[in-house]
Amino acid sequence: MNDSPTDGDETISSDGQQFSGKGAVEHQNLERTITEGPGSQLGPYKLIRQIGEGSFGVVFIAEQSHPIKRQVALKIIKPGMDTNEVIARFEAERQALALMDHSYITKVLDAGSTETGRPYFAMELVDGVPITEFCDTHRFDTRQRLELFRDICEAVQHAHQKGIIHRDLKPTNILVALHDGQPLVKVIDFGIAKAVSQELTEKTLFTAHGQMIGTPNYMSPEQAEGGGQGVDTRSDVYALGVVLYELLTGRTPFDPKQLREVAYDEILRVIREEEPIKPSTRLDKLGRGEISTIAGRHSVAAEKLTRMVRGDLDWITMKALEKDRERRYETANAFEEDIRRFLANETVMARPPTTAYRLGKFARRNRVALVVIVLVATSLIAGTVVSSLQAIRATRAEAQADKEKATAKRAAADAIAVLRFFEDKVLAAARPKELSGGLGINTTIREAIDAAEPQIDQAFVDQPQVEASIRHTLGNTYNTMGDPILAIAQHERALELSVREYGEKDPYTLTAMDGLALSLLRAGRRGESLEINEKLWALRKEVLGPENWITLESMNSLANSYAYEGRFDMAIPMLKEVLELKKKVLGSDHVATLGAMRDLGIAYGYTGRHEEELPIAEKLLKLRKKQQGLEHPDTLAAMNSLAVAYGYLNRVDETIVLLTETLRLMKKVLGPSHYRTLGVMYNLALYNMNAGHHAEALLLSEETLKLMKEKLGDEHPDTLKSMQIVANVYESEGRQKEAIALHEKTLALKKKVMKPEHAYTLDSMKDLANIYWKAGRPEDAETQLLEMIKFQEQQKARELKASIQRLVTLYKDWGKPEKAPEWQAKLKALQGMEK
Repeated sequence: MNDSPTDGDETISSDGQQFSGKGAVEHQNLERTITEGPGSQLGPYKLIRQIGEGSFGVVFIAEQSHPIKRQVALKIIKPGMDTNEVIARFEAERQALALMDHSYITKVLDAGSTETGRPYFAMELVDGVPITEFCDTHRFDTRQRLELFRDICEAVQHAHQKGIIHRDLKPTNILVALHDGQPLVKVIDFGIAKAVSQELTEKTLFTAHGQMIGTPNYMSPEQAEGGGQGVDTRSDVYALGVVLYELLTGRTPFDPKQLREVAYDEILRVIREEEPIKPSTRLDKLGRGEISTIAGRHSVAAEKLTRMVRGDLDWITMKALEKDRERRYETANAFEEDIRRFLANETVMARPPTTAYRLGKFARRNRVALVVIVLVATSLIAGTVVSSLQAIRATRAEAQADKEKATAKRAAADAIAVLRFFEDKVLAAARPKELSGGLGINTTIREAIDAAEPQIDQAFVDQPQVEASIRHTLGNTYNTMGDPILAIAQHERALELSVREYGEKDPYTLTAMDGLALSLLRAGRRGESLEINEKLWALRKEVLGPENWITLESMNSLANSYAYEGRFDMAIPMLKEVLELKKKVLGSDHVATLGAMRDLGIAYGYTGRHEEELPIAEKLLKLRKKQQGLEHPDTLAAMNSLAVAYGYLNRVDETIVLLTETLRLMKKVLGPSHYRTLGVMYNLALYNMNAGHHAEALLLSEETLKLMKEKLGDEHPDTLKSMQIVANVYESEGRQKEAIALHEKTLALKKKVMKPEHAYTLDSMKDLANIYWKAGRPEDAETQLLEMIKFQEQQKARELKASIQRLVTLYKDWGKPEKAPEWQAKLKALQGMEK
């Protein structure tokens, strides 16, 4: 807990301190010596360490020994600052806190005086960080930030109901800590609070005419007028608007640097008169690097963040920031209610309720009902114009029929040629050697296909169209058998021939592109797959129409490509849309519709939206079992998805049981080395390791790694993930030497395949540094940490502080504390910049 910490948000308060800027009045008070310090005893409280200091008070962590033992935050007036006015404000703060009883507001526990008569009071100790820092560190998305903000509004509303105006709401006075794994908000520091309808102290308490109370970046225009006559609860609403603006954009409405560099009167003029730009406009004006950093802290892509903020959130924020307080939200509760409406997709009160706007909200809340209405309306309209269309259709029908006949004839001829090839070349391979020169009656389909593939070039020299069809079929077969690398060569050749023979927009060519995109995705070449899927969806919309079921499959594939690349801001809205379109075009129970449902659930899981993922996974498995049976590969994939959903929600026992059964059936249905089987094995190894079942985790992870190397090669991303799990299991088993060797190999391959600065590569550096440290190799640990810090500094990565702290701790444990100060200074500077 801090008392107006000096973090660049200096509070202009009644003790004479003013905001530092050109032409501003400088703070003239002499520095006071604080007589109390760690070890001092104040009544039942022993001071442990200082955690905050403001203009007139200092805050310590203190330990109470009786009548109960606990830690508290203890605030004392500084020596020499105990003037009548300061004591009056101090007692007002103490009384303000005593009046309130809310879980989101820090509580007063006790009060007393030092031996010299300076008052103090003990408060609930809040072990939290400013709300902006908390949300950025935990990469809270916009919805999560808004839910936390609602809690702040609730706390402020409670204060207002008790007749208390905070007057200095800002992130450093709104702390968040994890409590039982959930974020808990605490509003602190009522040091310049104002009572609306009661006296907080019997001592004289006044604000001089023209004196500014608050923090400039968060101060309402009426506060900037000075004197405090026009300040009411809506001043806190304005400050809440600034906090919301900062949560959404990473910036305050007015540039703090600009305010620090201008004259005192100019600060007041800016706050009173200049209109801030909308949050979405602020995001648009940021440089590419800045917006990418901010969006990363929101767990979305830059363009998605701007889209989410534009519109309702702009209106809500700007209503709170109105210069005229009569146009702001009347209460913090009304502000919170509009946030709730936004989250529920209801009409918000902050914007003009136009007909188009209301219809748009209705459509998003009642998508299925709206589709029915549109279909009925369309059929009625169509009935009025059908007679005029019949003449046009009659003139076009003959040409269209001829085209369709030609296409069907070509497809039939190709199908016959493909069947003949598989009969003459593939199935013949399974005949007895002695009778027909085959490979033998025990030959597998895979062996027969491998034997037939080299004969394609010679067999269809003069039939490129047929070769393209056969290559495409072989590529699909290899994919089905779990060999995407072999499939790529077939699909590349099929696409090359199709473009040459039919042109880029022909359905045959588009089908070949589809096969190649899938093969590249499964082979780990995700960027290439994404490029093809983007092009393919555009072409299919043009050729087949946007709601053709094949076009919808391309849309689904593109959404999945975005998800694999981590671009969930693109993936999730597209998956939602394609799911609704598939329901409309194909029906809710169609296999392709269930596929879209599965993909949406998985995307929810990756983005932490597990409460939304779980019902989808449960419903999907029920439908798959009903339609396709327990042992169908799609049903087994649904079992795997449900198990992972359980795991995300810490239902680990259920996860392990379900994954174990899924793996048994996967091996039975698809074989032990199929890519789907390996995915289940990887998940089972991971959750066994997390549950402390090291023996099971070791067996599974080693088997998965062996098979992934055989199927995908040493450099496939999935292989490298498996290598890292095995190394971590080795470490947990005490096999330090083997763990180090495998971590080193994994890191070398990640640097080669993913580049040194990739997040996954840096994760391996961290693991390797940790194990070097434990193995008594501090020099090697230092090398890894320094390299990791270098890349994190370049990227301005959120993990940078933790890495520097890790390095400082290493130097201290290593017995080289002289190396630590340089990095401690960097860490302090970094923390100061963030504040």
